[in-house]
Amino acid sequence: MARANKKPLVSMLVIAVIVAFGLCEIALRWFVPTPLPLGQLSYQTLGGERVADQLAAAQRGFVVPVETAKTPRARHQFAPGKSFYLCYSDVEKLKAKGDHAWLDAQGRVLVRINQYGLREREEIGPDKPAGHKRIVCIGDSFTFGWGIPEEKGWVRRLEDELVKTDSNIRTVNCGAAGAICVDEYWWGLRSRFHAFQPDAVVVTICLNDLIPSSGLFVQGPTPDTGSRVLDLVLRSFGRSPLDLDPAMDWVGLLKDLPRQAGEDAGMYGIDKPYEAMWSQRVPQHSMKQMKAWCEGRKIPLMIVLWPFLQGLGKARFYPFASLHEEVAAECRKQEIPFLDLLPALRGTPAEELWVTPADMHANPKAQELALPALLAFVRQHGGF
Repeated sequence: MARANKKPLVSMLVIAVIVAFGLCEIALRWFVPTPLPLGQLSYQTLGGERVADQLAAAQRGFVVPVETAKTPRARHQFAPGKSFYLCYSDVEKLKAKGDHAWLDAQGRVLVRINQYGLREREEIGPDKPAGHKRIVCIGDSFTFGWGIPEEKGWVRRLEDELVKTDSNIRTVNCGAAGAICVDEYWWGLRSRFHAFQPDAVVVTICLNDLIPSSGLFVQGPTPDTGSRVLDLVLRSFGRSPLDLDPAMDWVGLLKDLPRQAGEDAGMYGIDKPYEAMWSQRVPQHSMKQMKAWCEGRKIPLMIVLWPFLQGLGKARFYPFASLHEEVAAECRKQEIPFLDLLPALRGTPAEELWVTPADMHANPKAQELALPALLAFVRQHGGF
């Protein structure tokens, strides 16, 4: 009799679990939006007008095409003489979670573009004062100082340190000025940035200049069972999509990713074109050309490599070390001084180095950690 009574009870429990699961699924789908990472980016004019994206910025004249002929590919740049704000959502939560003191009370960072199209001081132009020495710094958004005030980026911090022993040294920030791939850095040096009369050139490369990526990172598979409840459970107890499987050769996989498959997956794109990747030997050739150009003018050339800001921190797996070694070997072969910033950042959890969880650019802490190595490197190889 007892066993017979248990059967209806078990059946009722099963039905209750199924109903509860179904109600949770409905609630998640209908009432709980998919959570977005903190610190979503938008733009704002100095007058307070919100600008949703780059297309809207272009329509308002804040972004313009690069007009110089014979660029490797069509590019845009921030318009000369314009100022605007980068704006991050969730500012109160960000400030409560950690040090985001560089954001103002509205979650904003001011960006000023000078008359020459650089995130630089107005007095930094083609006319170099007598006795001054200039370090022209070329790169993408990590050089530009995306998401942080210009004075907190490595370019300006480097100058702040160098002027302690020579007040006539200036760094020139040519980051994200219509050039975001290595062959574009070479084009920019010979066609635009040379006008600032460099006494040394520092070219910074990020890994998304070399291999296909999900933007500023490489993302592994995310749970997609078709059920929001199961996906939530798997995300809670499984590996983060940013903590890549250590059993896989991620560098080899990404270097060998076919063009069409990569474009279909969004791993190649206008900001990371297939034809500019390390696998196509375009960065290697561009570095060789930059070296020849600099040698012909007796100007030191230095190459700096930033890691992806993922997989960093004690006891965590960083899957791209072999690519760092390849770049180092190429620079040794070409006899170009090379600095790898991975050792400076590797011991710090990646999450502590981001501008926001939604914007994985290098924040002021990352810039500060990189600075000692950059300073020693430039002093040694630039003669400053």
